[in-house]
Amino acid sequence: MIFDLDPKYQFKSTTDLKKVKEIFTMCGSEWSGPLGADEFANIFTSSFVQVQQEGVRIIPYYIEDTSNGKVVASTLVTFQKSLYKPADRSHFISSVPDPNLFGVKNVVSLLVSFVFTNKEYRKQGLAGACVSRAIRSTEDAIIDEKIEKSIDSHDGNFKKMTLNDSTGHMDKSLADYYLGKEYVWVLYSGVNTYYERFGFKSYPLDFYQIPTSSLSEGQLSMLSHLTKDSEQQATPDSNSPKVGKRIRFLDWDSNKDKELIEFILQTKELEILSELNKLVYHTELQSSHRSATSLTNMSSILAMSKLGSGTALSSLTESKPKDEGQSSTLDPSRRKSSALNQTTPKFAVKPSFDHFKRRAIESQQFARTETAKKYSKLQGAILTNDLQQRSYYILWNVLKGSFFITGMGEISYEGILGAPRRRDSSLTGLNELGGYNFQDLDLLISAAVVNAQNRGPNFNNVFVATTDLPSEIPAQVLYDFFLNYLPFSSYAAAEHREQKQTEREKGEEQHKIELIANGAQKVGVLPMVRQFGSDSIEFELDWLDNGMWCWG
Repeated sequence: MIFDLDPKYQFKSTTDLKKVKEIFTMCGSEWSGPLGADEFANIFTSSFVQVQQEGVRIIPYYIEDTSNGKVVASTLVTFQKSLYKPADRSHFISSVPDPNLFGVKNVVSLLVSFVFTNKEYRKQGLAGACVSRAIRSTEDAIIDEKIEKSIDSHDGNFKKMTLNDSTGHMDKSLADYYLGKEYVWVLYSGVNTYYERFGFKSYPLDFYQIPTSSLSEGQLSMLSHLTKDSEQQATPDSNSPKVGKRIRFLDWDSNKDKELIEFILQTKELEILSELNKLVYHTELQSSHRSATSLTNMSSILAMSKLGSGTALSSLTESKPKDEGQSSTLDPSRRKSSALNQTTPKFAVKPSFDHFKRRAIESQQFARTETAKKYSKLQGAILTNDLQQRSYYILWNVLKGSFFITGMGEISYEGILGAPRRRDSSLTGLNELGGYNFQDLDLLISAAVVNAQNRGPNFNNVFVATTDLPSEIPAQVLYDFFLNYLPFSSYAAAEHREQKQTEREKGEEQHKIELIANGAQKVGVLPMVRQFGSDSIEFELDWLDNGMWCWG
């Protein structure tokens, strides 16, 4: 659908840096935070140039008032590397596997961003006109490029596949069908479901909101001690207590730390590839935030299912007595297995260190005080538990004016961290018991809160999407950690825990940690997806590892 546009306005695209800067200056009139609009524009124009130098395709679109040549509305479309797994429907029609379904395909996600209308020109439908025309222009350009690159001597070329035999012209519906397997539209809406009118379907994120005021003196003291212990590891202070843990921050000025962040993102890509290749889902454990056949983590399902429950994964038949007084026998007609093959395509944005780098540099340029500049260089932390021989990472960033944790998980203890190989201890057997160390998670979250506090007084909360938390820990366990453990942390002083408990019992608890179901309104983040060439939101597609780590 193309939205109407008054004749006095003209839709255009540009590569002229002066015009690009004008677009960012307009956006900076409201999005610049502590900066001026010109400073905001300089930062993002430099980032735009950097993106192009990295070989990433980015197209700025805008609407111009022809009476004065002024940019009055804008949007950017960025081509991102992504991964796609076709739906496995081969068992419906044949017992022979379809070779086209083997492996994961490289595709492109078309990211829509910087949708903005000049304040003086609002309520005229300019945003809708700009976005709808940007989508149509981008899709038409992709189709034209595909046709131009087609080689007639090749049987499977795009031009031949989309040719209408009766008219001799390209069949647009066929072109959209084939390109729908190569391109996916994505955006992170800050205006709730506004983009549904363009065919974008919602994939809501749940967030934990952690007030920076919730950090106790005990947590801060322990964090400070472990940081010093890490810095003085070569010559430890014999008078300081040894707790068997160390934490160090990832400094953007350190090449070694940059390499470590890149390694973390590479590991995440491997995890995504593994998840994309899984072909099983569970009918009784679908999430309302995904399509009707949402994939699930099988180990989590088994771990959290009670013995004999109806939700446990099992292909065993139910027992049924033949006659009263007889022992139970297996009845094939009662066979019930809710573990089925996935029949929905899946995609995921590919982790990119260049993308992380741009966000890190931009956040540093927003810092104004010396303290903020110092802490804006810290992009995360690594906590090493020497007793369990495990290390965990946390990454964070400032996105859309708020502080977000953008990743947490386990990282290899050896090799990349340069940790010496320790003799196996009997304590490491705890790892095999399936337990989760809440104290280590507590310290990582505390590190993020401290960083947010020192970046500026406007960061009153730390947000983390549930999809950006450690994937190896079940969602139910993480819920218990945030809502029941973290407010009464073992590192907090006794009087702090008692005060929190008293406030909770009286219903007077201030600055409490909350779970925000669907952060579209309160957090201002709603991930959305659109099918190539379609304005309908009636489609099935799973967005794997959808989180704030790939925002914007």
